[in-house]
Amino acid sequence: MKRVFIGVGHGGKDPGAVGYSKESESNLQMALGMKSMLEKYDILVAISRITEENDPLREEIKEANLFEPDLAVECHNNAGGANGFEVYRQTNGYAQKSLKLAECIEKQVVASGQKSRGVKTKLNSSGTDYFGWCREVRCPAVLCEGFFVDNKLDSLDYNTEAKLQDYGKIYALGVLDYLEILPKADLQRDYTVQVGAFESAEYAEKLYKKMESMGYFVFLKQDILMKICIGKFATKQEAQLTADELWKKGIEGFVTMF
Repeated sequence: MKRVFIGVGHGGKDPGAVGYSKESESNLQMALGMKSMLEKYDILVAISRITEENDPLREEIKEANLFEPDLAVECHNNAGGANGFEVYRQTNGYAQKSLKLAECIEKQVVASGQKSRGVKTKLNSSGTDYFGWCREVRCPAVLCEGFFVDNKLDSLDYNTEAKLQDYGKIYALGVLDYLEILPKADLQRDYTVQVGAFESAEYAEKLYKKMESMGYFVFLKQDILMKICIGKFATKQEAQLTADELWKKGIEGFVTMF
């Protein structure tokens, strides 16, 4: 049986970043969503907390190592006024496996319609991983920053417990990819947002590159016309969130099946 440990950033007296939402609460809901999804696949999951309580990083790391997981994911969210997802991976002896895990999660996040700021590393003055989570957890581990709590538009996509738990399930899909476990049929994404349809390959390529440069997961669906589509979603409601976000950026699109 595979074992996964989920760290939940901040908590209790430490709210983390505060903006349109409180990071510690958002981290918890995402972690709970991730846990519930993974357990459907008979994966043994441990989590650093299940309520809004004090949860020092040192205790998280200790719990993770005692659990001896196959991999570990730390749930955080960001601040600073930017937008999008980013993930930090290890540079130590688990570097390559950590990179693979980070890329698997990032791929699923981008497919859901969320912009990615990339897979990153951060070192301290000693040249080792800056984040204690990446430096001291003894297995392939990553630290995910899901969205910016002080970005109004970013926060609108994740402003309920249900939306946050759905986001955590996206992380779980990345973990399943890493573990080479195929998702069940009812978890396949069937919705997308179409933003253009062209007879001209030149015009289709121009829009494709524009959307890609904005950080969206883009794909081409071709029948009579070349259709530019953004994201793959499990529900129509999830796809509509991205359609609404695009509209605010001056890009018209509509939800459709693919």
